[in-house]
Amino acid sequence: MKENAMVSSRNSLLFQNMRFAAIVGLVMILIAFTVSQSGMNEILIVANLFSGIGNDVFLVLSNAILFWVAYKKKCKSLFYLVIKVDAAVWLIVHLLKYIDLGEWSLRPNGIPSGFPSGHTTHAFAMAFLLSVFYPRLSWLWYGCAVVISWSRIETSSHTGLQVTAGVIFGIGLAWFAVNHWLKQHDSFILPERTMS
Repeated sequence: MKENAMVSSRNSLLFQNMRFAAIVGLVMILIAFTVSQSGMNEILIVANLFSGIGNDVFLVLSNAILFWVAYKKKCKSLFYLVIKVDAAVWLIVHLLKYIDLGEWSLRPNGIPSGFPSGHTTHAFAMAFLLSVFYPRLSWLWYGCAVVISWSRIETSSHTGLQVTAGVIFGIGLAWFAVNHWLKQHDSFILPERTMS
């Protein structure tokens, strides 16, 4: 009976995280298809910052936080989960970039290999993972993912469709990985989602 309660609790947590991710993802998709480049130099400078070093800092810190949780909880499977998500994002994004998908593949400047946005995919995947362990900070994790994704459009690195694909792939990959991880023998009870 206790095991059934744990499974139910884990499924509920995963559903709550997926629901929150889907809402933020839909907001980002709406932004991707409705917001165009501002044309303002100051905003472009900020977008370049988030598209470059901001993205790198977010990914390094998110991995470091998750590795710290794995170390603190003595949970090897969490360490491997993070590595698998990082590797899966890299592999899937790079494989898709080498497939000629016609206009879908073209970046706004006409250069191929733009589908999907790797920055967006990785940012949303990490935001999902971080939200599983620190649900009270979901607004921060997904806020970073949204800003990074927006920056890819503002800097003319990707189209709205390419960013949308990144949102879907990032959330989907992370959900699949976490769902599988929760079935591992050494995964621990996760915090309840509260937005306060």
